[in-house]
Amino acid sequence: MILALLATLGAIVVAFVLHPVFTEATAGATATFDEAELKLADLRDKKAMLYEVIQDLDFEKASGKISDSDYESTRNNYLAQVAAVMEQLDAVAPPEPKKPKTKQSAKKQTRRKSQSDLERACASCGKRNPKGSNFCLECGKPFALTCASCGESVLAKARFCNACGEKVTA
Repeated sequence: MILALLATLGAIVVAFVLHPVFTEATAGATATFDEAELKLADLRDKKAMLYEVIQDLDFEKASGKISDSDYESTRNNYLAQVAAVMEQLDAVAPPEPKKPKTKQSAKKQTRRKSQSDLERACASCGKRNPKGSNFCLECGKPFALTCASCGESVLAKARFCNACGEKVTA
């Protein structure tokens, strides 16, 4: 009698503990996936698994646990499987078209192409010099002078100081 009571009590405890697990599967199953989504997820998982296997195989080869001939044949087999999975992935979900370039990347390309951004012309001889140069590579004249009156830096082609208005002498 006590044994039957303990068995019943045990069954109730097990049912109480497992009840959320079984009801979650039916009550929470509002999200449904169509076959294409499930197949796509399965193929992506298979591709990831094959890449891991190839990586493990490469490690085994590097550690000397597998011969060259076995390595080559096994790796080629796995690569063929990856190619088949990739073909299936393309059939289920074709690759997405590349996104158009953003304005920022277009600006970067324009900046790369523009040599005037990277160079500065000498006021004396017209020779193009790298940006940031202090002296012309052709004639040796400075790009900036110091005002004798106030000590402010002024462009070499300036006639008057921008800070104090005095005439700049070379």
